[in-house]
Amino acid sequence: MISLAIITTEHLSQAEEETVISPKYTPTKDPTKFIGIWLTSGYSLQPKENYYTTVNNSVTIKTNTGRSVWTLLTGIFDSASYQWWESTDGKTWSKISKSNGGQRKNLVVTPKETGTTWYQLDTQYAFFGINKKHLYSKVGAIHALPEPVNATKVDVSVDDDYLYNTSDNLSNTTYAHATPTPANSTGTVDWSVDDESLATVDSEGLVTANNQDKTGTVHVIATMTNPNGTKIQGSTPVEIGGGLEDKTVKSGETATFTLKGNTGGDGDDEENNGSVTIDWYRYDPNTGQRTKVESNGGTSYTTPDTTYADNDAFYQAIITLKVNLITKTITTNKAKLTVIPSGDPDIEITNQLTNQTFTTEDNDDHNLYDVVNGDNVVYHDTLKNNSNDSFLKNGFYVIPMHTGTTINSVKVNNQELDDDKYSTIHNDGDDTDDLVIDLDTLNMQETATIDVDTTVKNAIQKESRSYIPYVYGTNNDDNVYRKDGAVETITYTTNSLNANIKNIDFGTIKAFSKGTLQHRPSAMNSPNNVIDISDQRRDKGGLKVFVSQMNEFTDDNSEVLPVSLRYYENGNYIEVLNNKVQISQSDVGQELSSIGWSKDDGLLLHVNDDHLKAGKYSTTLTWYFENSL
Repeated sequence: MISLAIITTEHLSQAEEETVISPKYTPTKDPTKFIGIWLTSGYSLQPKENYYTTVNNSVTIKTNTGRSVWTLLTGIFDSASYQWWESTDGKTWSKISKSNGGQRKNLVVTPKETGTTWYQLDTQYAFFGINKKHLYSKVGAIHALPEPVNATKVDVSVDDDYLYNTSDNLSNTTYAHATPTPANSTGTVDWSVDDESLATVDSEGLVTANNQDKTGTVHVIATMTNPNGTKIQGSTPVEIGGGLEDKTVKSGETATFTLKGNTGGDGDDEENNGSVTIDWYRYDPNTGQRTKVESNGGTSYTTPDTTYADNDAFYQAIITLKVNLITKTITTNKAKLTVIPSGDPDIEITNQLTNQTFTTEDNDDHNLYDVVNGDNVVYHDTLKNNSNDSFLKNGFYVIPMHTGTTINSVKVNNQELDDDKYSTIHNDGDDTDDLVIDLDTLNMQETATIDVDTTVKNAIQKESRSYIPYVYGTNNDDNVYRKDGAVETITYTTNSLNANIKNIDFGTIKAFSKGTLQHRPSAMNSPNNVIDISDQRRDKGGLKVFVSQMNEFTDDNSEVLPVSLRYYENGNYIEVLNNKVQISQSDVGQELSSIGWSKDDGLLLHVNDDHLKAGKYSTTLTWYFENSL
């Protein structure tokens, strides 16, 4: 259900006399972290210093505790209990009863009058009732204002801006925080991310990285809904990765691999005498054999001077956490080392692609959108050897393409090549068809222009595929040389409109309910949809969606139920029986959105009479999707 509160005037909060707060308990120190691993226990989510609301409007103080890795290893059976305390003067504290939520992790407070009340949480960890540890939160104040305040801006921050995509669950979470302007805004915040394959976020702002080794940058988004119904957004990036980045150096240089994330924590925990050690390993590029190159090292490892023999080697760190006889290890990703040999040519690649069949304003040299089967995609690439003393020998240029792509023609320097000068090889690893063009030799300061004409085939689903063309061969020293071009991304579509329409069950109607409305079950209200629509049309003309009921609600004995199906919108309604009622519309150039309604909108059932005969009644709705003129 979406609630809208319209406020006709803005109010500034009055300055309050500063109150000196004496907490019930001295707050526990903030925890110490090492690459996201908790070395000391504390609060991962503290009560905010200030909450703002209005009288009779609830505020939830959300908290969470994080326990040191040593405690997790040695106290896996410990359980948590909670006790909230409150104070109306910042000095005298009273225990909040269990019936008022005082023993819950998150405290719901509904102020009954204007003013300020302070709260503090005592979290206790115990094993079979034997208390082992108290964690005391910081103090949070709830200010009940006389009138609501709208925000004009919201800033987002995170405790850690790098999360590991491993499966250990020790270094893959952080909390996001929303800070509105003005600070005393009384709106509510919802959390989301722009790529759930990289990370997810829950209603409390807990960001959790994927554990499938997917790498990238996800943006954590806070959407603040003001009391007047307006919405504002803010976001912040969080990098997701395996801990190490690939490195590229020239032959003779060193390469330094550094653990990503917060590495400022102390390696020893004063409470449990646990330890953190880091060992570094190298994987041979030819055999794949692993060798330890540094024991009990630091957060970075620097190789000796490299040679081309180090090219395609991988480096990895293994972090070992130990307390007593218990150990836990975290393994980073394997970071690739690329070594460019001396005497290389200096090849500059300029690559672009165009769709000769269909264009959109979003298309550019490296990105094509809404590509479908049968489209004529043309590649125009230029390779220039800028070197004055090196050339490429035994050269080939590779253009990865969608599997099944038809090659119509290949030209080098405007000369069409015979079939034996190029070939298509399927790449199982990337699921691409790689067009391999024989360049032979690219001399100093020589330029080769490549034009490839293709027809798209086998594009059967909506997907975005990225391809990187590259040139490879040997350099002056007969060592392998490779240079990548710019990433080319093609977004394919099916050029179709699909709608998944769900059945609506109004449940059981009570007897003697004449004149009442029967609502849909909550699972069929926003944010859930009644019709899920996937609009993959390339030419997005305007559409209108209608619904109609041709017959009364009847049971198996043709008994008619005295009800009316109505379509409600903003308090007004239209009878659906024998009517063709419009329920949605898209303009030219827009996707048709999925259809869902708040509780009091959309299709609702009105009971017309008290004479209801027991039975199971149903009817059939007809949905129309029509082009707008």
